[in-house]
Order: sequence, then C-alpha cells, then structure tokens
Amino acid sequence: MPPALAALAPSLAAHVDGRLAAARHAFSTPERIAMSADDKAALAHAAEPPLRHEGIKLARWTLGRGPRVVLVHGWNGRGSQLLGFAGALVDAGFSATLFDLPGHGDSGGHACSVVHAGRALRSLLAATGEVHAIVGHSMGSAAALLAFARGTQVRRSVHLAGPSSLTPMVKRQAAAHGLGPEEAAAFAGWVEGFIGTRLAYVDLDRLQHGLRHAGLIVHDPEDRTVPFAASQALHKAWPGARLEPAPGLGHRRLVADADVVSRSVAFIAEDAAA
Repeated sequence: MPPALAALAPSLAAHVDGRLAAARHAFSTPERIAMSADDKAALAHAAEPPLRHEGIKLARWTLGRGPRVVLVHGWNGRGSQLLGFAGALVDAGFSATLFDLPGHGDSGGHACSVVHAGRALRSLLAATGEVHAIVGHSMGSAAALLAFARGTQVRRSVHLAGPSSLTPMVKRQAAAHGLGPEEAAAFAGWVEGFIGTRLAYVDLDRLQHGLRHAGLIVHDPEDRTVPFAASQALHKAWPGARLEPAPGLGHRRLVADADVVSRSVAFIAEDAAA
C-alpha cells in the first residue's frame, strides 16, 4: 500500500466506524420527549399502575368506559400524542388505553425497535384483557402487525403511516447514513443481533397470516419518513383492509388531523355493537 494511502487508512476506518455507530444509535435509541402541560391535565386522572415489562416499567393511561381500544405511538413519540384519538373514542362510547413504549415518554429503558415495541404491546394486551381494536402510528402500526402474527386477535385495527416490513427500513437507514454495501451488511447483522431475530421474520410475508380482521390503512402518498409503498404492500396482502390516502399531512400530522381521527373512529365503531 502506498505510504499516503496507508496513512489515510486509519482515518477512513474511523469514518466508517463512526457512520456505523450513528446508524446503530439512530435505529436503537429513541429521543425522549416531555408531555405538554395540556396533555398532563387531560391525563391527570387516567393514570394506571405502571406495567412491569422485561425489567422496566411502562407508563399507561385509560380514559372512558366501553370496548377497549389500545393506541400505540411511533418512534420518538409518546402515548399522549394520540389523545385526539382517545377523546374521540371516548365520545363514541369506547375506552382508550394509551401507553409509552420502552425508552419513550415516561416509560423506563433506553433502547427500542419495532420488535421491542411489539413485545411491549403484547405485554400490555395480556394485562388488559379483551381489546376491540388497536390504532398504531408508524412503528406502533408495525408493532401491531407483529402482535397479530403472534396470536393477538381484535375486531378492527387502524394503521397510520406504518412500515409493513423491516428489511426495507433497515436498508433505507443504511443508505441515509451513507453506508456502502459491506457496511450496510454489517449494520443489518448488528440489527438482527439487537432485535434477536432475522430481518426476514419481521417482513410482511412472515406477518400477513395474522391479518384476519378488518383494517383501515391511512398514509400520505408523499410521506418522506415511511414510503407510501409500505401501506400499498400491506393493503395488497390484506384482503380485509382498505387503504385511504391522506395527502398533505406528512408522517406525523395525520395523528392529529380531525378528519383522519373521525374516519378512524367511525371505522372502529362500524361493528362495535355486532
């Protein structure tokens, strides 16, 4: 190796290691956001005892009475972001349970992934008993798909801008951090170690057998965080679902959009009395 290239090699290796470390951190370590004063007031009398899950405590709240709907937030979010859904569900005669995923909001832990979220959701469902419906945003939607594939049964579910397969999201994150083919393969291997399973086992063709109920999928076709193609694939694999585009709302605004909330609650209520 020429002397100049040999001298450069350590810095190149450090640069690659830095990109890999950044990708690993972005995949596994969420940002914890605080609850707003208004949301604290809205949930002041709704708190339930924290749920013990895999050595940590998950914060949870339930509002209203009636058939239970569980609301699952997305990456870098918290349960209180779905209070608009909760209020509309309570007005429609349901109870609404919100919770913070591991490493998010008021829950314990520092690490998370869609697989971690799926396990946390299943723990919550085991503790709450019968659930009429699940509403999931982004990673929360994917967590619900994992739960369904592992035996969770509901009457209805709503999926807001969620990824339907993990492999393309891992590839997307590798590309976003400028990883070449070898580094991307190393990153994918690290992800599999972190989540404790093969990426392929968290892809739609391995999960679709759990889709036996009615579903509503809502997604902005111009979403730059989770591609609309993920919802198109989910819709294609799910005969009992309908896909409703929500243009102009981006990835996060649709969780607070009055029309999306109204359509989702109406969908959940369609067979509540049946």
